[in-house]
Amino acid sequence: MKTIIKKCTVNDLETLQKLSTETYLDTFGQYNTAENSQAYVHDAYNLDILKREMTNKNSEFYFLFVDQKLAGYLKVNILDAQSEPLDDSFMEVQRIYIRVPFKRLGLGKVLMDFAIERAKAFKKPHIWLGVWEKNYPALKFYKSMGFERYSSHKFVMGTSTQTDYILKKELEK
Repeated sequence: MKTIIKKCTVNDLETLQKLSTETYLDTFGQYNTAENSQAYVHDAYNLDILKREMTNKNSEFYFLFVDQKLAGYLKVNILDAQSEPLDDSFMEVQRIYIRVPFKRLGLGKVLMDFAIERAKAFKKPHIWLGVWEKNYPALKFYKSMGFERYSSHKFVMGTSTQTDYILKKELEK
């Protein structure tokens, strides 16, 4: 299995939009109404929003390819691009998604290890992420990667208000 991580550019916007929608709905669609899921996808993954996020110098998107097939993606944020007002010593892992045919192959770890390398390159001693309180597979994965619960926040999807745990990890110096 040969993996390649490639930084996304504005030329990748349509592919990113399709991948974001696919992986989000595969992960959360069964837990939410179709209306709430579609409202979220429309708001979060429309091309204008994705372009604005991608052209923000404090955000980065990366595609993960396995044997030349698109398997998933990662989004990281620093400074004012973070979705929560944490201090400048943090880097956020805002999105980490793997397509269904590529799950359980260790690819989440590949992306998380890459995110940790990006945090070190940014000289950030901490990373954090938000995860839905009922996403048990993700919670187990993040715990195995050394993340600990730090706080929580509300996440609104259409007419549903849910709780996300904020997890953080201290990086080795």
